[in-house]
Amino acid sequence: MEREQSVGLRRSWITTGIAIVAALLGVQHLIQAMSGLHGGGDPPVLVLEHLDVTIFSFIACYAIAKGRSWAPWALAIAGAAAAILVVSLGPVLAMDATARSGLWAGGGSIAVITAAGVWYLARHVTRSA
Repeated sequence: MEREQSVGLRRSWITTGIAIVAALLGVQHLIQAMSGLHGGGDPPVLVLEHLDVTIFSFIACYAIAKGRSWAPWALAIAGAAAAILVVSLGPVLAMDATARSGLWAGGGSIAVITAAGVWYLARHVTRSA
């Protein structure tokens, strides 16, 4: 008789910190989306992008906090959505070239930080019999 293998994410203060950052990212984008909905003047596509980042960030926070094995994937999606949002600000808000100059660096920075978090979480997914 074979034993079923359980898979989970080991908890540490770093995984807790990553979950907190994901939650704060979600809250910040929720506030941005709500202000855009209530007369903030944001284009509807930008409000939707903020809502996407909010949802993905909260899912990542949940996965990390509950120790789910798919937490690295959830964090990767949330980080990618945040990086895409930053890069898309130029065309969405019709910014001129000088105003757009830092958007790629910002999106790249988010991608690198997310990749580090995903790497850390992936290394702490455990498999036990």
